[in-house]
Amino acid sequence: MNHARASWKPRKRLAPAAALTAVIAAGIAGNTPIALASGGGQIVAQAGPSPQSRQPPRPRSGPPGALRLKAVPVMDPSGFERPMAAVVTLIPQGWRTQGGVVWGRQGACGAGYQFEWSAISPDGAMAAALFPGLNWSFANFATPQMPGGCPTLRIGNIRQYLTYVVQRTRRGARILDFRRRSDIERGFQKLNGVTPMPLGEMRTWVEAGEVLIGYSLRGRAMRETLAAMVVFSSSRMKGAYPGQVLETVSGAAQPGFAFRAPHGYLDLRLAETIRTSFKANPQWEARITQHNAKITGIRVEGARKRSRITAQTYDEIRRMNRESYEMRNRIHDRTHRKFSEAIRGVETYNDPMSPTGQVQLNNQYRHAYRLNDGTYVLTDQESFNPYAVFGQDGTKLRRTP
Repeated sequence: MNHARASWKPRKRLAPAAALTAVIAAGIAGNTPIALASGGGQIVAQAGPSPQSRQPPRPRSGPPGALRLKAVPVMDPSGFERPMAAVVTLIPQGWRTQGGVVWGRQGACGAGYQFEWSAISPDGAMAAALFPGLNWSFANFATPQMPGGCPTLRIGNIRQYLTYVVQRTRRGARILDFRRRSDIERGFQKLNGVTPMPLGEMRTWVEAGEVLIGYSLRGRAMRETLAAMVVFSSSRMKGAYPGQVLETVSGAAQPGFAFRAPHGYLDLRLAETIRTSFKANPQWEARITQHNAKITGIRVEGARKRSRITAQTYDEIRRMNRESYEMRNRIHDRTHRKFSEAIRGVETYNDPMSPTGQVQLNNQYRHAYRLNDGTYVLTDQESFNPYAVFGQDGTKLRRTP
């Protein structure tokens, strides 16, 4: 695997093998599952001077170009009557994991749970992580707090959201670049739409993006990418005065994906391999869908009751706000149901040893093998011999038609 220094340069055409393609399982929706100038920034790798500090260990073994992975669960330890794997992902052999699905940290605004999980290299220098999503709302006029108790934040696009995340969770970090992720957005175009209303309209749209940041960790210069997707909804209507437009905007950010490494060792291909390997556990997905439907029903009924006891002056505004809230919840459910279909940049292989008979692996490698110990190897080498490299037999996987 090439460990050339990574930098983010705008207006350069990106080689497919170097591209990060989408947000982690963009369906881990604000409560479920897993980027720079909008002028077309791209990530590229370039050679640079050797770092002064010690080099991080390679997160792979075997010949150059081969990547050895193992499947690990992301656990939900307390959401239901017994611990359950929420999703399964692939990480480099030798990395450790921590965290999982965490309940009770969203208050009245979310569905009650979030993903807080990371996979860390043996020396702690490199890490991949899921970071929590967020729901919020704001209006351009005086109005009671929006339904669901969401915070009031003036965040109207994906760049503002990612800036907010960096400021809140990466203190002292510098945002080096930003780009829209149209590749992610394409998978959710059906969520975009406009609904006419008696005095205005309601609109929903999806934005995805990614930032590259720099900071110091224990005296060492680091680089990190953070990518996320947000489902926005807005209601617009005529005000009481000529030309006045009353608008409310809400956002539902899906849990995002982050990957960090020492400056000069941001391995974009490895980051993409991990990100694209997340796959939902059907049993957990079915249970969490039931939970989300119940929470949505409770909140919608609460929103209706609040609207009935509010003064009549803003009846139409309240109705649009309520319907916007209901639409956002319906979109959340749809986003969650699309979880297993949302990941882009993967190739599906037939794997008779897998519980589902298939496995999804990064599509930037030409060949995939399953070793006898259950790990996977991705490589571009035509003559790759698992036994010669790892001392055990392996089966070459075939792509699913």
